[in-house]
Amino acid sequence: MKTYEYKCVFISGLGEKTARTLNHYGKDGWELVCVVWCWHYLKRTVN
Repeated sequence: MKTYEYKCVFISGLGEKTARTLNHYGKDGWELVCVVWCWHYLKRTVN
């Protein structure tokens, strides 16, 4: 059974700042699940 770890990140900024921040989390294995206003919800598989 897969187990997930979740994180909620507040990113206040548009375009390049948001992309740079999400790319940083993506390199660490985080996947964007949902965005509500400036809150970005991420998950990654835990081994």
